[in-house]
Amino acid sequence: MERKINRRVRAVSLLAATAAAGALTLTSPAQAVIGDAVADNAYAFTAKIQIGDGDTSRACTGSLVDAHYVLTASSCFAAAGQPAFPIPAGAPAEKATATIGRTDLTGTVGHVVEITELVPRADRDLVMAKLATPVTDIAPVLLATTAPAAGESLRAVGYGRTKDTWVPDRLHAGSFVVTQTDATTVAVTRDGGSICKGDAGGPALRESDGTTELVAVHSTSWQAGCLGSDETRPEAFETRLDDITDWVQQVRALPGESQAVSGDFNGDGREDVAAFYDNGTSPEGKNRASLYAFYSNGNGFAAPKKVWSTPGGFTASKSKLTSGDYNGDGKDDIAVFYDSGTSDTGNMSSIYTFTSNGTGFGAPKKVWTTEGGFTWSKSKVTSGDYNGDGKDDIAVLYDGGSSDTGRVSSLYTFTSNGTGFANPRKTWTTPGGFTWSASQLTSGDFNKDGKDDIAVFYDGGKSADGKFISSLYTFTSDGTDFANPRKTWTSSGSFNWNAAKLTSGDYSGDGRDDIAVLYNRGTSAEGVLQSALFTFTGDGTNFAAPREVWTSTGSFSWAASQPVSGDFNKDGKDDVGVLYRAATSPDGRRSDALFTFTSTGTGVKAPVRHWMGPVL
Repeated sequence: MERKINRRVRAVSLLAATAAAGALTLTSPAQAVIGDAVADNAYAFTAKIQIGDGDTSRACTGSLVDAHYVLTASSCFAAAGQPAFPIPAGAPAEKATATIGRTDLTGTVGHVVEITELVPRADRDLVMAKLATPVTDIAPVLLATTAPAAGESLRAVGYGRTKDTWVPDRLHAGSFVVTQTDATTVAVTRDGGSICKGDAGGPALRESDGTTELVAVHSTSWQAGCLGSDETRPEAFETRLDDITDWVQQVRALPGESQAVSGDFNGDGREDVAAFYDNGTSPEGKNRASLYAFYSNGNGFAAPKKVWSTPGGFTASKSKLTSGDYNGDGKDDIAVFYDSGTSDTGNMSSIYTFTSNGTGFGAPKKVWTTEGGFTWSKSKVTSGDYNGDGKDDIAVLYDGGSSDTGRVSSLYTFTSNGTGFANPRKTWTTPGGFTWSASQLTSGDFNKDGKDDIAVFYDGGKSADGKFISSLYTFTSDGTDFANPRKTWTSSGSFNWNAAKLTSGDYSGDGRDDIAVLYNRGTSAEGVLQSALFTFTGDGTNFAAPREVWTSTGSFSWAASQPVSGDFNKDGKDDVGVLYRAATSPDGRRSDALFTFTSTGTGVKAPVRHWMGPVL
């Protein structure tokens, strides 16, 4: 029986493919719901989707399942002569818009929004279509989590052709009875309606006890009773949703965790912020990632711009992000220190660079890899111009294990030649007594000699009286190697290394880089999350004791914060920026915010939020 159903689906799909690719003309039969016109504002989550222009234009139906996404049939977007699925992910090949919340298409209520990205399934006729701007005043339809059963009645909705109207201007609905549920499809037959051209992707709904759930979307139909069709067979086939709600949730929740860096990515003299996001896995199980840039305008930041993404093959959780001007062209680039797995000769690591072109970034280029013996998980990465040649290099603080005298750490530098990096060279090591896991790493020109140095914020444990001990060590560059680390500050009171996040910049504008720490003050008695910002001002030799230049008066979550530094307003003094995880919606979607603490030369102003929202 299942084999018979599958043969029938393939036969009907020939009609569906022609329909999906054809224009709204009699020569291209397709799908739509014949039934009753629905009342104004009913099924407001239903979308009329228009794809292409002129002779190649076509229409489908969809459902708003998230403020940012419409769920519909992938066959709507398939190129002429191509299968209904899978279709390419990414931007639609032709301009596409969704009209949502407009039961009567001659009216003006609701929204008309462009579709900017397609996230398709590979195993069924289904795609999540991302909207250019969110629709927040219409409730998305709920997703069913149980399969439709034989004999169950479903309500099918669509904007497609009816028995007497070629291009209806109103939403229609009709009843259908489930005859069989297959692995990815649901077979239905008419019970007061037919599915015709223009309804592809529309919702099949379960309505019970005042609740409406999206069970499936319209995929193929024999189109019995549709205007222009002589077909008498009443069957149609829907694409199941109940078994892939986790996938829908994953798409809705993207992007996931992020890593933030700063740099002057467009070369205008104002530093910007970039974030590398984990986009989860594709339906085929490939890991995905994306890169966004927040460009400074001097007074704030533009909304994040997606400057790169991959449909699969680049794993965010295997990436450690850093930034610098690696080719010396005056525009900062981004590098990823990447876990490449193992070979016969040991653990493999690689460096990829995203080179800035001023308006975006080139695709990542592998500029170094090891055949084995360099372990990604034992590496902490930073960037700076350590030899003073105008091109930034990469440094890795490496966990060398244990010796008789304690934990061994080493510094390796990857010197840039403008197009790639030389093999790593060990520029410092300790025979023991310097613990890699107790170290936080940053770079800056701390002595104003034109060569960047490295600072390590170090966990010294606890004193006999229970106070937390933290220290700053600097590794001064001589252009070739680094001097042994020198302790340039240590805490006299309690300063908790585990409550600190490190960044560096010239906050005073004197030409010497300083250190800043975003500090976790814990939670107040009223449950308010508290944070503080400390700066360690350098004098060229040492660092002054940390000075608290800001403390939160309202809730500011340290755990949700990623601090970076840069001269965002081009006044000659570096500021502190924070990429902040501001909220998580009930369906798992994250909203981020970007704050800056503008330097006054002696302190910082209270943080200003320049942007907040989901990363689109």
